[in-house]
Amino acid sequence: MQNAIGKLVLWVCLICLTSACQTTSHTNDSFSELEAHITKEMKARNVPGVSLAIIRDGKIVYRKAFGVQNVETGKKLTTKTVFEAASLSKPVFAYFVMQQVQQSVLDLDRPVYEYLPNEHLVDDPRHKLITARMLLTHTSGLPNWRSDTGGKLKLLFTPGTEFQYSGEGYEYLRQIIQHLLAVDDDGLQARMQKEVVANIGAEFMQYTWDNTLPANKTFGHRNGKATDNTEHDKNFGAAYSLHTTPTDYAKFLLALMRPSPENKALVETFLALQTKMPHEAGEMHRSLGFPVKRSEKGIRYYHAGNSGDFRSYCHFYPITGDGIVIFGNSDNLFSSNLAEYIVGYLGDQWFYM
Repeated sequence: MQNAIGKLVLWVCLICLTSACQTTSHTNDSFSELEAHITKEMKARNVPGVSLAIIRDGKIVYRKAFGVQNVETGKKLTTKTVFEAASLSKPVFAYFVMQQVQQSVLDLDRPVYEYLPNEHLVDDPRHKLITARMLLTHTSGLPNWRSDTGGKLKLLFTPGTEFQYSGEGYEYLRQIIQHLLAVDDDGLQARMQKEVVANIGAEFMQYTWDNTLPANKTFGHRNGKATDNTEHDKNFGAAYSLHTTPTDYAKFLLALMRPSPENKALVETFLALQTKMPHEAGEMHRSLGFPVKRSEKGIRYYHAGNSGDFRSYCHFYPITGDGIVIFGNSDNLFSSNLAEYIVGYLGDQWFYM
């Protein structure tokens, strides 16, 4: 225990020496203080449930669930309770895509219509410019969802010239991968389980729905009321349908920060800044799976998710091996500023897309 505390104190000292920002430092013993603050702020901000995992120096040093799975039943959350990861689904799927690139199943820069034309785009000749790299970096020209464009899928700009966050792009890429691997949704989940989930030592990361899932899944909440936990899109949604825990998602981040020798080259490619790609205004850039910004502590990879009645957030620093995963089972984790509060309490800046 003394050795663990010593390592954490050393980490805090290094952060204080290298950071120019005003931060509050915390030792392992002060996580109890963090818990008290989170409990207090959840009540004040009317947030029903939060679960988080904190990574320091390449290790998960803290995991904790706060609040309830359902405000009506009062059933408590645990660190084993499964959440909807929402758009945090995208980086995990992107990593799986990069495994297929490594195995020569897919070429990042080959026009994807050569693999599988999108029937909704064939009347626009610009669709022949779309590549997997563009789909991963949200520069394909596709909208976030076709519902944003009157229910019709269409290109908003010439592929590769601008940035537009796109769930549709990930779903198109998922269709291409399924076509190339000749698998249905369950088959794709099986491949994901074998090639990603098992390799990182995660217990539960599932995109497809089955009837056993609600037993260990928290309810979502909207406007202070629990939503239906039994009705769900049963498809493999590369952009949105991952169900997991903060601890298991933290294991995914650890696999990126401290890759095994056989995965090092893949991870380096996955995290490389796509400097030739257009990006949003300001300091944001893109890797093949995450937005990237320079914070006061260094280069941060991060992502956020919103599925209506769930919210999710993560960030990590590959150089230091530090990171955090926060899952909330309500629509107000971000609007209440609770996630921002937690990140700030731990001495870090808040970025949300």
